[in-house]
Parts: sequence; structure tokens; C-alpha cells
Amino acid sequence: MLSEKLIKIVGWIFFILLLIGYCVFQRPLLLNTYADYGVSDLTIVCLAVVLCLLPYSLAHRLKLGTAWYSLAFWPSMAIVAIICNEHIGWRTIALTAAMLAVWLYLVIKRPSLQFKPFNLNLWSLIVAAIFCYTIGNTDLLTHYRHQMQRHLMAGDYEKVLQVGTRTSDVDSALFNLRATAMINTHQLADKLFHYPVLDKYQTSNIKYQTSDPDVMLCNLLLQKKLNDFARLLPHFYDTGSQSLPQHYKEALILYKSRTTNPQINYSNTIVETNYADFLAEKKHYASPAESKRRCYDLYSNTYFWYYYFH
Repeated sequence: MLSEKLIKIVGWIFFILLLIGYCVFQRPLLLNTYADYGVSDLTIVCLAVVLCLLPYSLAHRLKLGTAWYSLAFWPSMAIVAIICNEHIGWRTIALTAAMLAVWLYLVIKRPSLQFKPFNLNLWSLIVAAIFCYTIGNTDLLTHYRHQMQRHLMAGDYEKVLQVGTRTSDVDSALFNLRATAMINTHQLADKLFHYPVLDKYQTSNIKYQTSDPDVMLCNLLLQKKLNDFARLLPHFYDTGSQSLPQHYKEALILYKSRTTNPQINYSNTIVETNYADFLAEKKHYASPAESKRRCYDLYSNTYFWYYYFH
């Protein structure tokens, strides 16, 4: 049987690792949400220290003993979960109340369960961790948003574009933060469709405060208004130039292929070949779902894929 001291040491290791990992994961959210209160990295470190001292005090005051020693960690875990919740609603309140009720019952009754002390403490910590995971804000898109906002405030636009690249999920906030970074690095018309785009149930428009021709033109591409795009493009770009942004080249090839009397007779051998290969790949599969999936693997960073499949 494990000694009482070893059980407590293992409990503290589990708790401290969980607390540090949680604070690191929630750091961008904490810095952004509580920026008006002057929260900094030092504040987060101080919070972690206080939350580590609280269980030590509770364990002695409540005289928990070895079997239920892990109950001393529950309040600190609940506090950090509530603090790291961006919007405290009824769901958060109800879950916190449930966690408090279970904790009070166990502290007062301390039921005698058929578990070894080590297993009992382990399960107690796992239950507390589940409560905290449910109470706290663990939505990845929310954390990506806060990371992007931190990088934008620092003027580090390339880092903004590196956040969340492994997921195809996107919401309006992430979409517009990425677009802002691309605008500031003059990449919007070349790389907009390299990243996930809002679905048809969301507003597929770039929201940018100042007027920018690329924003206006790319919004027309997002709305698939090729005629309007072709009409406005010559006002801002030399359509005879081969240095046109990549997505504008793709849009013009699409426009020419789908228009009887195009206003702009643009030609680009590389892009036209890529478009022909795309169409061949698209027609290669009988199933629309299979065609969409296969074309995504090869052409998801082109305007062609967006136009036909999104």
C-alpha cells in the first residue's frame, strides 16, 4: 500500500501539472479578457501561486486526512475554470453550483467507499478535472481568436496567419482576423483561399474598417459575382499584366470560360492549364462527394475549388 505521504505527493503533482497546463492554455484568453484590469503574465503567475497555496490551507483546516485529501484541490480548480470563462452564463453557474454541492457533500459526509486511498484520490481529481473542463472555456476557435488578437496588437501579422492552420473550422472572427493580417501584409488577393472560408450559412464578407480595393474585389469573389469583379478590376489593376495577384488570375480565367462575350480577354498558360486539370479531376469521379473531397486535396488553395464546391 502506498504511504500517506506518497499519496499526497502524487496528488500535488497531478494538481500542479493540471493548473500550470490550464493557465498556459488559457493565457491568451486571460490577457485579452482582463486587459482592462491590467492583467499580465506576472498576474497569471501570482494567481497560480495563490491557487496552489489554497489547497494547503484547506487540507489542514478541514482535516481531510489521506482518503479524501484531493478534495482540497477542488476549490482552486473551480476558481481557475470560472476565471478562464469568457462569458459566464447560466450553464457555467449551474455547473459551478453542481460542483460546489458535490464538494460540500463529500467534505461533510466523507462517505466510506470501497476504494484504496490512492484510487479514491485519483478518481476525485479526475471528477474535478471534468468539472473544470466543462465549466471553463475550452473552445479551440475562441483560443485561436485570442491568440490572433494578441499577435495583431503586437503587429506580428505572419504569426496571426500561423494560428489554427491545422483545423478547417472557422468562424466570422477568425476569418476577419486572418483577412486583416493578409491586408496588412498585402497577401489578401494571393492567399485568401489558402485558408478556411466561412460557409454558406455565415456572411462571406471581409469586414475591414478602411476602404481597400482588394477587400472590395475579394468580397465580390466570395459572393461569386464574376461579372462585377471583371467590371471593377481594371479600375485598380492592369489586367494585361502577368503580375496580377493569384486569385485574380484564377477568377479571370473562370470568368472568361463562363462568359460568352467577356469584357476582359485575359490569358495565362499556367493558370489555364491548372484550371483544365481541375475540371478534369472534377469530372473524373461519379460521386459529387468524392469529387469534392479529391479536388479539395489538390486544389483547396485555389479560387476554382471555392467557386465550384464551397
